[in-house]
Amino acid sequence: MRNRGHLLKVLSRFFIAFLSSVFLFAFLILLALRLTLFSENYITKQASHADYYTKLAGEINRQIENSALGSNIPEGVLNQTVSKSFVQKDVDAYFKAMYHTGSKYSISNEKQIQASVSEAITAYMKEKNIEITPESEKAVNDLGDNAVKIYKGYIELPFLVSYGRKVMNYKSKIVIFMVICGVLWGLLSLSLYSSLRGYFHRLLRYWSYITIGSGLMMVVVPAAILIQGFLKKLGIQSKAMYDFIQTYLSSFLWLFIIIGIVSIIAGIVFALLSEIKRKQLFST
Repeated sequence: MRNRGHLLKVLSRFFIAFLSSVFLFAFLILLALRLTLFSENYITKQASHADYYTKLAGEINRQIENSALGSNIPEGVLNQTVSKSFVQKDVDAYFKAMYHTGSKYSISNEKQIQASVSEAITAYMKEKNIEITPESEKAVNDLGDNAVKIYKGYIELPFLVSYGRKVMNYKSKIVIFMVICGVLWGLLSLSLYSSLRGYFHRLLRYWSYITIGSGLMMVVVPAAILIQGFLKKLGIQSKAMYDFIQTYLSSFLWLFIIIGIVSIIAGIVFALLSEIKRKQLFST
């Protein structure tokens, strides 16, 4: 009977430890999401890290050049129509609109792009001694409007704004769930400590199991995704967008791994402290 009672106590402790590990795992996931998916600063940082602004400006300029070839405007004339600063200003404003429901987004460099196209083509026509006529001025204006249209097509991605705003609706809920998971983990730790009859070194040992288990769960899936190379199979035609999404998702997964590794290290520290406390207790 005593053996059965002891077995039940051990099983109940492991069950409490399992629940603690689940809630700690949930807390760590929510923490990682709060630091990445729900952070405006994080997405702009990753855009800069991927050199997204420079690459996107290059793609836009090439597309504007290609669209003007049919109007006998050779390559090289419009290759500096859009600058990195233009792209960065509008992309950052676009990201802000994603994360702030009340923000309205609109292109801020429309007139500058039209002026850049007009100046470049006018300079080319003067260099080649091409007469400027009302018809050619209209054609230049049309090319300017087309350049703005191309620019907007690359900058404005409506699905991102709608997706971002839907995600941000859960921002406050994420914090609430984090608090709930943290509180439940604390209550379960108190319950576990009570069942261990106040032996703190035993609690540290169970904390070791809990944090190592949670850390391993944080590490395994993201590491498998990175090793299998699933991110490289994304079907995105734009090289700039592809590199940006690659950088963003890779960094996102690496944060999970880093948090998991920290949790595992914390578990090892708990195990060492448990052994030290145990030796101190039984050596006196």
